[in-house]
Amino acid sequence: MGSSLRAHILTRALMTIPMVLILVTLVFVILRVMPGDPALAMLRETASEEQIRNLRHALGLDKPTLFNFRGSTAIARQSSSLYDDPAVDSEVLRPIEEGEKLRITGWASEEGWLWLGVTEDVSGWVRADDLHMGVWGRIFSTARVASETEMYADTAGNQIGQRLGVGRTVKWVGVEGDWVEVVASEQIEGWAPAGQFATRVNPFDSQYFNYLWNLLRGDLGTSMTQKRPVRLEIADRFPATLELAVGGMAITMLIGISTGAFAAQKRRSPLDYGLRIFSIVIYSVPIFWLGLVLQMILGVRFGWLPVAGRIGPEMAPRDITGLYVLDSLLTLNMPSLSSAIKYMIMPSLTLGLYLSGIFTRLTRSNMLDVLGQDYIMAARARGIPERVVVYKHGLKNAFIPILTMMGLQFALLLAGAVLTETTFSWPGLGHMLVRRIYDRDFSTIQGTIVVFAFLVAGVSLLVDMIYAYIDPRIRY
Repeated sequence: MGSSLRAHILTRALMTIPMVLILVTLVFVILRVMPGDPALAMLRETASEEQIRNLRHALGLDKPTLFNFRGSTAIARQSSSLYDDPAVDSEVLRPIEEGEKLRITGWASEEGWLWLGVTEDVSGWVRADDLHMGVWGRIFSTARVASETEMYADTAGNQIGQRLGVGRTVKWVGVEGDWVEVVASEQIEGWAPAGQFATRVNPFDSQYFNYLWNLLRGDLGTSMTQKRPVRLEIADRFPATLELAVGGMAITMLIGISTGAFAAQKRRSPLDYGLRIFSIVIYSVPIFWLGLVLQMILGVRFGWLPVAGRIGPEMAPRDITGLYVLDSLLTLNMPSLSSAIKYMIMPSLTLGLYLSGIFTRLTRSNMLDVLGQDYIMAARARGIPERVVVYKHGLKNAFIPILTMMGLQFALLLAGAVLTETTFSWPGLGHMLVRRIYDRDFSTIQGTIVVFAFLVAGVSLLVDMIYAYIDPRIRY
């Protein structure tokens, strides 16, 4: 790799950082300037003020939006208590000693009270089979709970310490036989009289900077409807979206590039005009309407293909990658492979037909430019067959701008196949996003949109790097 190419790739990678920052900031701003309160939208109209307050706290909406100048740490001036309600006659959650430092986890309208959080490290033993450490987990001494389990005081399992839910991340500090010693962080939150504390300010303890810090740690929050980490929800749905995007792009390339090259070869012929009209019409058709038409014809009228879902009942292959077609091939499960392909044909065809119009016109335009070059005329003069001139020499050199568009459209397929997934009940990210919008699941909506932004930015960077590798002219 030449120094010029390395410099170009490094420059594009560095430019991606502010681009991603702008994207995630836009997501943050848009979701907060929209009218309405997410907590009110997610709860019933009869919800109490306490329920609304607690949900706003769970969403982090009681923190200052950009900078926090009200206080982020409280230090007890005297012995006090942590209450479950802003009243001294409510239940005491935990005593507070003089000089103890606690984190201010939120604010409320009640005067004279702070909402504080206490972090306590709880250690114990867990069966190794109930944890998933993985390569990165072993490097950073962390593990993820694979199945709901208990923490014990010793490896005999006599005393129950604490229950650990599926997907929870714990820190492991030692291994003994089939047991792992772990440390879980348990947080207790409650109210305390503000006058008994001295507060310290951390201006970055706000919604925005906490949001950025959580993104850097890979924490997208917790789904308010499913009570699971959003990253696990996305990880479960992403393989379906990826599989559909690959299938749709394959059909797009097959139809769009072949028709565009053929139209350029038959320039100003009836076939050329017909293909150009097709490219305009197919791109003008609403994609959900195209999907419904294919469902009515191929599914309902002739019964050739299933109209919804991803695979037949009880036909899912053993989960290796989450991609049903690939997993079926890896496990040599031919019935599952046949079922997965049948279910994928119609939504992939819908996406492929819709996007093929763009590539028909783009390929035709670039092919006409290339076919007018001197080396093409020289190839024809040497008697090289027209088919070889057009499809080997012409299409190969016209493919560079097509590659750029292909990468961008693939990124949009990953992030924007919402209507297609909804039409075909395809269990991908788009279908999940629509359902979470109906459920007012603020955390999942924000996390999914951020992932979409990262996908578009990542694929765009990859396309630029490939483009620079195959076309040295863009570096000069």
